[in-house]
Amino acid sequence: MSLVISRSKYRDSIESGNIAAELRRQGLEVFAWSDAPGATYSPHSHGHDETIVVIAGCIEFEIDGVRHLLEKGDELVLPAGTVHSAVNPGDKPVRYLICS
Repeated sequence: MSLVISRSKYRDSIESGNIAAELRRQGLEVFAWSDAPGATYSPHSHGHDETIVVIAGCIEFEIDGVRHLLEKGDELVLPAGTVHSAVNPGDKPVRYLICS
């Protein structure tokens, strides 16, 4: 599996409130998460593939020295073992779903 970023992939599902159900139908476990403005995560990795879907606000991931800003409706698929860090660069909380 490789890193995948899909812009606005779930925007319509978020608007209709069906996003979590849609992800569960794909066989994913879904956890709701939020971070305050300025929250950061140091570089780390996971032993499993992870999918992030932004519900509101924005979050910036750094992967292999490249920064990726994700906004509402965007999806990031991180393969197991991918080292990444993250920050909420906005002035509002970010809400997102973590799926595995």
